[in-house]
Amino acid sequence: MRTAASVLLLCALLTSPAGGADVGDRIGDFRLTDVNGNSHALSGYAGRVVVLAFWSFKCPVALAYTDRLRALQDKYGSRGVVLFAVASSLNESPAEVGRNASNLGIPFPVLLDTDGALAEKLGATHTPGVFILDRGGVIRYQGAIDNNKRPGDGGRVAHAEEALDSLLAGRSVQVPETVPFGCTIRR
Repeated sequence: MRTAASVLLLCALLTSPAGGADVGDRIGDFRLTDVNGNSHALSGYAGRVVVLAFWSFKCPVALAYTDRLRALQDKYGSRGVVLFAVASSLNESPAEVGRNASNLGIPFPVLLDTDGALAEKLGATHTPGVFILDRGGVIRYQGAIDNNKRPGDGGRVAHAEEALDSLLAGRSVQVPETVPFGCTIRR
């Protein structure tokens, strides 16, 4: 009997979904410091749509999204959307992240998730990958920003923009989850 119970436990562990939050989950408050030393709490952005873009300056795929994230900021910032880059990889020091954010002229705060707690809480696995929260802090989209690793590739599907357009129009997000791609977040 002990063997059967062990096999059942092992099967349950192997088939259980990975940790993290799901679309429809309220993530609760968190507080992180950005590369300039400013503190940001999710509760400080209550009533606003928030985009958390997990980011690594050592990931060539994430770097290819620099201009696309700027375009998101330009298009949606005036409509009350708040965009944050989140640096969670252990192989990047806060000083290094700050230098790279400055060199790239990132126009939105880059949050330092130095212990990986936010990435763990959300189940973030790749950079770039986004979590879009509605005005109540509920995840309404998670996954890839779009379907193209390189800017200008044909057949682009703008997942994050479609999700933001839906949320801002008061509609539900048609495709609430896609598979993020890029570099694995190192914890």
